[in-house]
Amino acid sequence: MTLPLSGCTFGWVHQAPLTGALRSLASHGIRSVELTTAPPHMFTPHFGSYERLELSRLLRSLELRVVSVNPSFADLNLISTNPEFQALSLRQLIAEVELAHDLSASFVVVIPGRRHALAPVPAPAARSVLEDGLSALVSRAAALGVTVCLENSPYGYLGPAAELLDVVTAFGSPHLRLVYDVANGLAQEDPVAAIATIGEYLALAHVSDTWRNRWAHTSVGRGEVDFAAFAAALRSAGFAGPTVYELVDGEDPSPRLDSDITALAAAGWELA
Repeated sequence: MTLPLSGCTFGWVHQAPLTGALRSLASHGIRSVELTTAPPHMFTPHFGSYERLELSRLLRSLELRVVSVNPSFADLNLISTNPEFQALSLRQLIAEVELAHDLSASFVVVIPGRRHALAPVPAPAARSVLEDGLSALVSRAAALGVTVCLENSPYGYLGPAAELLDVVTAFGSPHLRLVYDVANGLAQEDPVAAIATIGEYLALAHVSDTWRNRWAHTSVGRGEVDFAAFAAALRSAGFAGPTVYELVDGEDPSPRLDSDITALAAAGWELA
């Protein structure tokens, strides 16, 4: 069984406008995408009804559908103990849920948060702040038929799959699930074992290449990710959802897409 592969606009954020990113993805045969909803491509709270209609029209003309939206989390921090920053992060994430609904996307990707490397907020306090934010976020997602997906991250908080799973199972909501990013996970744990841990709670996967001692989201074959083993783990877990190729390394993704898609096909994926 091959796994459905989707594209991602993230790699074009500082390379080309959003329209250029979408046209490039479509020209390479990609038919489903994760939108990176970050400036300068777009700022969701200011992306009004007219802009959403125009984007929907463009997507239809390119025969593209949006599977997920992801604000990239350069600044957002759902576990900030500064009430104003936490409220701002939550407000913008709720806007992402509403955008996903308007674009008929199933998922919103959410990084749980970041802790300061020198003076990290204690884990119980971070968990309490996170749960407060997630309660409001998941409630809005459930009302709109959208699923919030917590992503493993390299930011020092809830990186391992088991820790993320603990949060999701405690909530017990079908509108809170997990996304596993193999490039975020490689330096922290065995991604194959992580997928077995997550099991049925996995809704979305991210793939790109990286090194164990240097974080990256680069082209297949440049780093140390065993893509065939990761694909096999996804199949063994019964995963049939989207896998997003999240190529973000400061280089233009367009010239590499064909060869990267071919490499991912050899490992077990096919364009959705």
